[in-house]
Amino acid sequence: MGFKVDKVNWRANALDIKTVREKVFVYEYRVPAHSEFDKNDDNCDHVLIRDEDGRPIATGRLCSDGKISRVAVVKKHRKTEVSQKVIKKLIAIAKTKGMTCVSIDSELADVSRYRASGFTEVGSVYMEAGIAKQTLTCPVESFSCYNNILH
Repeated sequence: MGFKVDKVNWRANALDIKTVREKVFVYEYRVPAHSEFDKNDDNCDHVLIRDEDGRPIATGRLCSDGKISRVAVVKKHRKTEVSQKVIKKLIAIAKTKGMTCVSIDSELADVSRYRASGFTEVGSVYMEAGIAKQTLTCPVESFSCYNNILH
């Protein structure tokens, strides 16, 4: 199965990015749409993955402060290498921007996978949109992608 992984611009690709994030966060996780899409989208670097038919299947963004967020993979592709490709591409973008460290807010079930990839927990567990999360950080040079980093 082939995938196309691209660094994309929000303005030119907002519809495809929104399609994936709505499927995952709004419809599946029941995150309110007004909190899923924010003013940061326009200022972030985005990754968009399309399947061999050109359908958007995964996305994620890197904020200017090094925070990786809004990583979404449609359910059908979660147990594949797609999630790895999103994170790897975002880390590569961070490196090209001269960032030395990135952070991510992980669901508790995924913390061990991030830890295996070089991330370290910081702070306390907290709730966001009814989901227990943990913030983790990772020096970009220490990142080593663990298989199926998400779910």
